[in-house]
Amino acid sequence: MKKLFAIVTCLLIVSSCDNTNDGSLERVYYENSELSSPDDDYGTWVLWEEGDKTAIRFAYTHPDEENIADDELTEFFWIELPADATEFNINTSNDVPHPEIEFYYVRSCFCAFETFRFLRNDISGQKISANQWRVSFDILVASGDYEYELKDSGVYTLSTR
Repeated sequence: MKKLFAIVTCLLIVSSCDNTNDGSLERVYYENSELSSPDDDYGTWVLWEEGDKTAIRFAYTHPDEENIADDELTEFFWIELPADATEFNINTSNDVPHPEIEFYYVRSCFCAFETFRFLRNDISGQKISANQWRVSFDILVASGDYEYELKDSGVYTLSTR
């Protein structure tokens, strides 16, 4: 009976361990901000400073692969718009310029890549309350011979630095 109890206990302990990592998602926006690309490393990171605009940030940290070292990957998509904006709609097919709105896509990982170029932008947003935006996007970016697609739709909440 003791052996059976020990075996059942061991099986319960082993089966109760869940080592899955589903990744994480963050949707926030910041007021009084300004974004720019570093002059010496364009496309690999975004400089985020105090300013007079609104910056919306999407961050998705991919799940870790258990048997791969240094596989951490986070994708960032930034949108910078005028502080008084209450809605926007950008689509590469309508060819309307929006010089007051800027976009930045960054992959943060232990990897090398070239500057990202936007191939498709389908991005819209609406301020739905004093501290929330509803934003949807479907983008396609290229770096070297690789293309990366990123889509999201959700509510972004005001945050502080």
